[in-house]
Amino acid sequence: MRGVARSTMAWVGLPLLSVCVMVGTGAVPAVVAPFAAPAAAASATHTTTYYAIGERICRQPKKLRVSACLIEKRTLVKQGTKGARAFTLAAGATGSATVGPAGGLTPSDLGGAYGLNTTGGAGQTVAIVDAFNDPNIAADLATFDSQYGLTTCALGSCLVVKDQTGGATLPANDTQGWSTEETLDVEAVHSVCEACKIILVEANSASNADLGTAENEAVKLGANEISNSFGVEEAGSDPTFQAAFNHPGTVITAAAGDDGYYNFDQLAASNQPDAPASYSTVVAVGGTSLYLGQNAARQSETVWNANGTKDFYQQVFFGLPLGASGGGCSTLFIAPNWQTHVGGWPSTACGTKRLVADVAAVGDSLTGFDIFDSYNCGTNCGGAAPGWATVGGTSLAAPIIAAVYALAGGAHGVPYPALTLYGHHGQAYDVTVGGNGWCDGEGAAGCGDPNTQGFGVVDCDYPASGTTPSAGDRACDALVGYDGPTGVGTPNGLTAFTRTGPTANITGPSTVAHGATSTWTATSTDPFPGGSITSYTWNWGDGTTPTVTATGSASHDYATGGASHTITLSLKDNYGMTGTAMHPVTVT
Repeated sequence: MRGVARSTMAWVGLPLLSVCVMVGTGAVPAVVAPFAAPAAAASATHTTTYYAIGERICRQPKKLRVSACLIEKRTLVKQGTKGARAFTLAAGATGSATVGPAGGLTPSDLGGAYGLNTTGGAGQTVAIVDAFNDPNIAADLATFDSQYGLTTCALGSCLVVKDQTGGATLPANDTQGWSTEETLDVEAVHSVCEACKIILVEANSASNADLGTAENEAVKLGANEISNSFGVEEAGSDPTFQAAFNHPGTVITAAAGDDGYYNFDQLAASNQPDAPASYSTVVAVGGTSLYLGQNAARQSETVWNANGTKDFYQQVFFGLPLGASGGGCSTLFIAPNWQTHVGGWPSTACGTKRLVADVAAVGDSLTGFDIFDSYNCGTNCGGAAPGWATVGGTSLAAPIIAAVYALAGGAHGVPYPALTLYGHHGQAYDVTVGGNGWCDGEGAAGCGDPNTQGFGVVDCDYPASGTTPSAGDRACDALVGYDGPTGVGTPNGLTAFTRTGPTANITGPSTVAHGATSTWTATSTDPFPGGSITSYTWNWGDGTTPTVTATGSASHDYATGGASHTITLSLKDNYGMTGTAMHPVTVT
C-alpha cells in the first residue's frame, strides 16, 4: 500500500544537518541542506551546479479510497548523497528575469518554453480541486503576482474559494500538506493564463467521496477546465468517484502520479496506474524534466525519472522515493478508440486497456517551478527567500495543461477534449528520451530484467514472467510519436489544444443546366486515429431538403436556372466531430 515502505524507514545516519517540519502540516519531515539555498540572481549563476533530491510534501494515505496530492519539493543536499542529482538554476535559464527567488522556473519561463501568450484566457474559468483549507491562499497569490508583475487576481473576483458544496463554509485548515498543493495549483494556473478566472474548490478531506463531491461542484460552478493534482491506485477508486470525472464538454486534467510506471517507486509495484488519470474521460498528464537555454527558450525535455539504481539507494537507506512520472496500462478501464488507433499502439502491449498519459509538461522538481507559500513553507522552505520554494511533481504538469486548454478556448464542444490532442499529429513537442520505468528508457539490453528483483513489474521492457523482452517498450519508454510517459508530447503553442475535425475537398461541376441531374464527390480526411466519416449532409443552397449520404457522393437537380448557389457539405465522424466544405455552382 502507498506510504508503507517510506513510513517504516528510520531517519538515522542522514548525511544532512537539519530537519525542517512544515508549519502546521505534520507532513513528512523535509531535509534541508547544510548550506544556503541558491541566491537566484546574486552570487549564483546558471552555470553553478547544485545537488538535490525531490521530497514529497503531502502525507501518503494508508487507507483505501483516500487520494494523495502529488507535489514534490526540491531539497538541497551535499554532493555524493545517495540519490542526489545535479541541477542548475531555473533549468539552465539565464538572466535574473528567468530565475525565481528559490532558483526555479518563473511564469515567463513557462510561457517561453511552451510558446504561450500567457496574458490570454479571457472568459475562461479554471477550477482547481484540492482538499482542506489554505487560509493564506489569496495573500500568497498577491505576493506571487507582485514578484513577477502579473495581473492581480483578487479574492472574490478573479479568485473564488468555495467548499465542496459550493458554499462559504470552508473546511478545516490543512495539516496534511495539501495547502502547498493548492498554492502550486493556483499560482501555476495564473502564471499560464493571467486572464482566467480561478475557482478553488476545497474538499472536506482527501477521501475519494469528498474529492468527488468537490469535482462535481466545480462543474456546477461553471468551470470550463478542472485541474486535479491527486491520485489513488485505480483499484482504490469506485464507480461514484469515476462518475465525478465524466463531464462531457469540460476539460478535466488529472496528474499521472509521481511514483513511476505502475507505481514502482514504492518498491512494491502495484501493477496499476493511478486514478483519475486512468479514466478515459480525462486528460491524463505526465511529467518531464525541462531544460532551458538562454532567455528561457526550450532546449530539451526528457521523461521525469529520478529512479532506478539511485532510487533503490534512496529508498533502502533513507525511505524517500525520488519520484518519476506515473503511468502504465490500466487493469480496469478501456482505452478510447482514438488512443488504441494511434501510431505504434501495438508496441504498448496494453491491448484494449487505457494507457496513461495523453500529454505532458514539466514535473521534475529539479527543473521545477518557484511558488510562494507562507502557510506551509514559513521562513524555511529551502529557497533563498522566506516562503519561496521550488516544487514539481505531476502536480505541476496538470494545472499547466489545464491553463493551456483555457488559453486555447476550452473544450470547444468536444465531449472528451483529450481527443483534440490526438487530432493534431506533430503539433506538440515530441519527447523521445527517457522512460518512467525502472530502466529510465534504457531498454532491456541496457538495464537487464528488473522485474526479477521482487518489486513486481517495474519496467515494461520485460514481461511479468519469463525472460523474453515484451512488445511493451512504448508503454514506459519515450519513443518517436505517442508513448505512455508523455502521450503526444508537451505544448508547442496552442495548436494541439484547438478544435479540429474532418475536412473534405468537393469535386464536380461548377456550372450546371437546370433540370439536369449532376453529381458531386467529396474526398474526405479525418485527423483522428481510428476516425471515419459516418455521414455527409449536402445542403444545395436552393432551399431544397438537404441530401444525407453515407458515402462522399451525391446528386442533385437544380430546378431553376439563372442563379448561383453554394453547396455546403457537413461531415460527421464516428467521434461526433464535424467539419464543412463548400463548392460554388452556377445554374444556367
